[in-house]
Amino acid sequence: MNRFVTRALIAGLVFGGTFGALRIGRAAADGVESTVLQADKSLLEALGKSDKTAVGKLLDANFAWTDTDGKTHTQAEVLGNLKAYAEDNLGDAEVKTHFYGEVETVAGEHHGARFLRVWVKRPAGWREFLELDTQMPSKAATFGGQRSTGQGDCENPCRTVPYKPTTAMDKAILEDWQKTKMEEWKPDAADWPNHIADEFLIINSTSVRTKAERVVIAQEQQKSGVGAPGDPITAMEIHDFGDACAVMISHHVPYRGGKPYYNVRVWTLRDGRWQLAISQQTTIQSGAAVAAVATK
Repeated sequence: MNRFVTRALIAGLVFGGTFGALRIGRAAADGVESTVLQADKSLLEALGKSDKTAVGKLLDANFAWTDTDGKTHTQAEVLGNLKAYAEDNLGDAEVKTHFYGEVETVAGEHHGARFLRVWVKRPAGWREFLELDTQMPSKAATFGGQRSTGQGDCENPCRTVPYKPTTAMDKAILEDWQKTKMEEWKPDAADWPNHIADEFLIINSTSVRTKAERVVIAQEQQKSGVGAPGDPITAMEIHDFGDACAVMISHHVPYRGGKPYYNVRVWTLRDGRWQLAISQQTTIQSGAAVAAVATK
């Protein structure tokens, strides 16, 4: 066998093995995602039957549901008033899912609200970790980042937050997130997208923005030289799932004044860097409104 043929056969074996491994890996991932989506379907069926036992088995011990009023219900509270949670999960539409290895997001619309269900992998199987509902606007509204009120300062959250990471992974995620906050305050439309996943959505009660739409806003802000200080954080926690995905939960008071809000962010490690996949927030209606922070 001549040298050329030998090398060709070796190359074929190497690349064929690589592509085969990729196909097997993708198939395995598809299989896992099918399992978690079946769990989501089973949850909805159990809620429809008011089957508290079945629902309880699918809710994480740390499960929390935050409704459109910004009220957070624990697992015990949900099981104690299953009817309210069941009614909230009726009529899902425009459903989109994303798989992140040990985290799955199921997002869509139901009865005038945008919902986000986050499923996580536990030793006993997939469990719903949280659900967040955000009231949809009754008419088109202006995204907060487009309102120019002066740059002001951004000590919290750009430089400091009332949270200390306990793992290297959480430290890296926090540093990455603070970098995005700094680049929104001092607009850097070129680097900001590097920290954001392609499927990114930012959802609040006034709008829904994609990555591309948010980049346009960043470009406009950079051109004008006026960015948007981040909303100060009053509490934060980060939950790690495996070594490539995490859920960040935080409470904020709006920089421009108003009631506090609850925020959920899902992070994924992709292409060697942490990327924000979704950010959704809900106003806490029972919270006391705060005055706007004075601009400088």
